[in-house]
Amino acid sequence: MAAFIKKGSAEDFESVLKVYGKAVAAKAKQRKKKEGESLEAMDKWMQEELPSSVASRSPPHLTQSELVRLVKWKLARGKFRPRLVEFAASNEEELVKKVTGESLKVAEKCKKGKEEEALKILVKLKGIGPATASAILAVCCPKRYCFHADEVARAALGLTPSTSLRYTLDEYMGVLEGVCACVSRLNAETSGDEWTPHRVELALWSYCVLEENSPDLLPSISSTSPPPLKKRKN
Repeated sequence: MAAFIKKGSAEDFESVLKVYGKAVAAKAKQRKKKEGESLEAMDKWMQEELPSSVASRSPPHLTQSELVRLVKWKLARGKFRPRLVEFAASNEEELVKKVTGESLKVAEKCKKGKEEEALKILVKLKGIGPATASAILAVCCPKRYCFHADEVARAALGLTPSTSLRYTLDEYMGVLEGVCACVSRLNAETSGDEWTPHRVELALWSYCVLEENSPDLLPSISSTSPPPLKKRKN
């Protein structure tokens, strides 16, 4: 994974991004608790519907129900902590609108290296830590932020799968720095600006999930990246 983020070509990343849906499906199969909305449905809403809904408002903001649904999506993607849903649901509607609106306004105008200011605003909400805050900003401001997914964090920081993450603001800024370095490299290769922190994050997450769970679904990548590891048989 560390080799992919550092050496994978733009073509490699594009190929992996195309199988993002397969990675979501592979992740969904890992869920122990499958009651309620499916991960596939939540992810489609998160990536395609929420950004446009937020942007259509003046000023842009999330509602309380959207915040709760986003937390459920995050938990379905990672470790299940039901109390976080309860905490998020305890935030009053007007407070959610105010805080998320203020954060998104700061995020759009912040200078490079000051991205944490928008996250500091969001973590004032109950049940919202830096990782969840980054999810909000990644889909609403994809050109500036990536989501602090466990798989992406370890790749960006060069950590092993067994290394524990701290989920702090400082750690997130390190993750964002690593992802942005990859963004710059890919855009320099293509002479454009189509790669954003969020797009790179989605590709990295897809690569890691499929490499671990369904390596046969990973597309062939160039010699600059190591071939996907074969899944061990129990």
